[in-house]
Amino acid sequence: MPLRHVCWLLLAVVAGTAIGFKIGLPGSGPAVSASAASPDEAASSSSLFEPASGRRPVQAVGLYTGREAAVGLRPLARDDGQSPALNGGSDASPEGTTPGTYDAPYARDLTFLAFPAGTTTTPSPGKTSGSTSATETTPPAPSGPPPSIAGVRTVSVTPFSATLSWQTSEAATSRVAYGLDAPVLWTAPTTSGSTHATTVTGLNPASTYHLDVTATTPDGRSAVSQFLLTTPGLTAPVRATTGDGAILYNGQPAFPKIVWNQCPDAVGGNVAVGIDLFMGNGCGSSAQLATWVNGTAFAVGNAQEQATARFGAIGTFLPDEWDTHLPNDFTAADAARLIPPIPGSGPRFLTLTNHFYSRAAPLPQGRGMYPGLIAAADVLGFDLYPLQNWCRFESFHDVFDSQLDLVAMARGKPTFQWIEARRMDCSGADLDPTPETVRAESWLSIAGGAHAIGYFPNNWTAPVGAEIARTNHEISSLVPALVEPPIAASTSLDSKIKVGARDHNGAVYVIVVNASRAAATTTITVPALVDRTLVTLDGQHKVDAQGGAFSATLAPLEARIYIAAPAV
Repeated sequence: MPLRHVCWLLLAVVAGTAIGFKIGLPGSGPAVSASAASPDEAASSSSLFEPASGRRPVQAVGLYTGREAAVGLRPLARDDGQSPALNGGSDASPEGTTPGTYDAPYARDLTFLAFPAGTTTTPSPGKTSGSTSATETTPPAPSGPPPSIAGVRTVSVTPFSATLSWQTSEAATSRVAYGLDAPVLWTAPTTSGSTHATTVTGLNPASTYHLDVTATTPDGRSAVSQFLLTTPGLTAPVRATTGDGAILYNGQPAFPKIVWNQCPDAVGGNVAVGIDLFMGNGCGSSAQLATWVNGTAFAVGNAQEQATARFGAIGTFLPDEWDTHLPNDFTAADAARLIPPIPGSGPRFLTLTNHFYSRAAPLPQGRGMYPGLIAAADVLGFDLYPLQNWCRFESFHDVFDSQLDLVAMARGKPTFQWIEARRMDCSGADLDPTPETVRAESWLSIAGGAHAIGYFPNNWTAPVGAEIARTNHEISSLVPALVEPPIAASTSLDSKIKVGARDHNGAVYVIVVNASRAAATTTITVPALVDRTLVTLDGQHKVDAQGGAFSATLAPLEARIYIAAPAV
């Protein structure tokens, strides 16, 4: 071989080695330690997820800035250097930089949500489709300057939560409104005073959130300072537990988005659309699965593989659709004898068939095994698949009703539902899952009380994938609210529209889904709303509730998430 060829080859090897070494080095961002598990958490079923040392996962959700954001809190500055505030400005900044407004999709439509309902806002023009234009009365303006907000800082920040502290120039109640695209979650208000602290929960690793720190004096003068908060990636062990009907990561509420039996070559594509929990390995062992997703997502391993707990899975799963193969008199003791719990392996997940459902046919051997199975598991799921199991063109209401049944049977344990994502068993174009059916089924299950969601099979068309990404992003925006217990909500008699509602720190979230293939109109009653204004998560619909009720017209299979800010 000519000498010049040898030289060029050596140069390529050296350059490639240098580049690879550089990429492999851990990032130089601020080191932030994950929150330690409490003694109560350690006593419950739990497991540690151990990310690969030094890996920095790509930001999957949150505000895209075109570059990797520094972990922590930073003021959101406007081009003109001015700070927005209701009834005046605020000069709050921990580092001498004036916070400011942000430019995000539909942010202006949701800005009013930062303050308690009843605060004066300007209605958005052009939002008339399926909504009622709000009529607002301007109260007398409070006299005097607004309070100032100063010294906003992070006391601690983890992949799943952040504790903040700040001061106000005079006695005021304060709270933080926050969200991925705009503030749509609220902390509880602080007691009136000049020093304040709170914790924002339900965050995603390596994600950036909008934060509005608000302050309101007893006479109604209010101010807001705006920030961006970026959480660290997964660089420390994570403990999974269950409690209060939710799945918890390091004690903080989570809402897993799941796929089943994925292979390594498709993990990246799933993560890109917001999948964050992989259950089972279609191409190897649970230990290998945990290695593939390490640092970017979580894994749930096979409960029948004793090595699962040692390789980073946050939990285990019992045999899929186990009820199919069990006798009617099966008990929790039988389950423990057949598959003994693995110490330290975390929550046990179980997927049932739909035969527990009151409107589904029972198994040939009956339904007697369900109490024992429910007692043996920590997280309970099922698959219904109205299109691809029942081969029915219009049985979407069963997705909602069956979820209600499982929630009732689970008696406070977290539940989830598998959503059909492509053709499986039933032929015919009218039975193929579409973006519209995937979205409707997902939100019907959540409205019915699901605290996690799964998509099956683990591959789908590009349009369905885009909808999965959209739905997962919306779920990630609302985690602490979605895992709250349901509050009273109803629709008109015989309505095709299904509704579920939640209260989180005084804010009310109303999930409304048209479970039919025809447009539908209904009156939705949620007594907790009283006379508040609601805006949908996408900013496209705004409506005033009167006496806890409002009307809505939804397109076929349309899903909306209405949000009403805290009343006080």
